[in-house]
Order: sequence, then C-alpha cells, then structure tokens
Amino acid sequence: MWGYVKVFVVRSSKGGELYVDGFRIRVVEKLRLPSFDERFKAINEAYWNTFLLRNKYVFIDILTDSGVNAMTDRQVAAMITAQDSYAGSETFYEFVKAVEDVLGYKYVLPTHQGRAAEHLLAKAFIKEGHVIPMNYHFTTTKVHFELAGGQVLELYIDEALNTESNHPFKGNMDPEKLKEAIRKYGPEKISFVRMEAATNLIGGQPFSMENLRTVKEICDEHGIPLVLDGSMIDWNAYLIKQRESDYRNKSVAEIVREMCSYADIFYASARKAPCVRGGS
Repeated sequence: MWGYVKVFVVRSSKGGELYVDGFRIRVVEKLRLPSFDERFKAINEAYWNTFLLRNKYVFIDILTDSGVNAMTDRQVAAMITAQDSYAGSETFYEFVKAVEDVLGYKYVLPTHQGRAAEHLLAKAFIKEGHVIPMNYHFTTTKVHFELAGGQVLELYIDEALNTESNHPFKGNMDPEKLKEAIRKYGPEKISFVRMEAATNLIGGQPFSMENLRTVKEICDEHGIPLVLDGSMIDWNAYLIKQRESDYRNKSVAEIVREMCSYADIFYASARKAPCVRGGS
C-alpha cells in the first residue's frame, strides 16, 4: 500500500503550517493499564521472559512486529470480497498480477507465513553439508536452514556490529568474504546466497543498491542463485533513497522494483512491509 496514506500541509495566511495525517481513524481498540503490582506479578510469573508474558498485562507491545497495524478501508474491503475457492479463485489471479506489477515477478506461490516460505526454500535447495552465505541471519531462517543440514555463514561488513560507527549501510555483505567462501567451499556446496532487507537482528540496518548489485554479479559469475528476504524491503528501499545519491530522485516503488530485479528468488512475510494482517 505504498503511497496510499499521505500527509497534508495546511498553510495559514500568516505563514504558519499544520501537518495533517491523510486518513481517518474508524476503528479503535480499548487499552487497559494494569497496576504496577499486577504487571510486576505477571512479569515474575513469566520468569522475565517476554514470550511467556500474557498480552493482557502489556500496555505497550514493542515485541510484536507483525499483524499489529491498522488496516486501510480498501484492505478491509478486499478481505470481505476475497474468494475462498480452493481452485480458480479470482483473488489468486489478482494477487499474481499485483506481485508482477509491484515486484516484477511472473511466478508466485502463496504461503501461510514467511517462515513457511523459508521452510520450502530449505527443503528445495539445501542439502547436508551445504553452506548459505548471508548478510545476517534471522532466527527462524537459521533454524530452518540448519535443520535441512546447511550451515549459515554470516558475511557482514566489519562496521555491522560496531554501535559507534555511522556507516550508512551496515547491512551490506562483504564481497571479499563472499568470494573467499566460494573459493573455500566451491559453488556446488552453496545452496544460494541470501540477502535480508533490512537486517532485522542488528537493528534494521540496510544494504545499498550498489552492494546488492555487486553480490548479484558474484553470484552470476559462479552460477549461484541470489535469494532476497523482502519482509522489510520498504525500510531498506527508503534508506537507499535517503543515503545513496544515485537514488534520491527515485520513488520507493522504483527502488523496490530494481532491488527485486537482482534476485532470482524473493520471499517475504506480508504482515510486515505490505501491512497485511492475517497471513503472508
């Protein structure tokens, strides 16, 4: 839904400016603020583990990053009019067209979650003893790939984990480390190279378009597929627009389309960047 919601600037005759959100809120969820004693007791009973803490004791949830967004009126309307046919559903063909229009891919396989897509990738491509180079891993990704017998290689740049560095693209893969991995293991032992946009576990750090293009060239040289995890591709595209001079005049949609053009396989959780609730 890129570009659906806008911010309007209203100017007064005296030169003042008022920024107005370009949407109306139609549905609200009532919140409850438990007492300090309730919250402290709940935290203790959860052994200070956020994944064991019941949501009814949480006032502000900054753990959940999927499926918690408000939906637009068009999204809700689309859910109501969607067809649930097991075969031949027009909704599926609308989805296929949207994927081709936005991402540029002709073939698409819907899965119920992004992690299900990771599981299918692992089953289809990874063999015992294979390695999978990444700019950084995500927890479910690493587990799926290791369960299939693969080994994840973290080939991030030196600045990636340096919290005092102002490097604009800490999500970059180190091309020299990738070349060394290919020399060490051989192309036949590399299932694919995976780039995550943006790198969730190191704070959503982006990679540059230049870096993605370089990684693609190395992959093509050795016949290795390039896989793009685009669950948060909108963040990465926006930061490319902000930080990479060649893309300042490009739209986020144009940047996303170019990013996808370098990937042989794209997968994503639709509950993140596209802000779709209920599935992937």
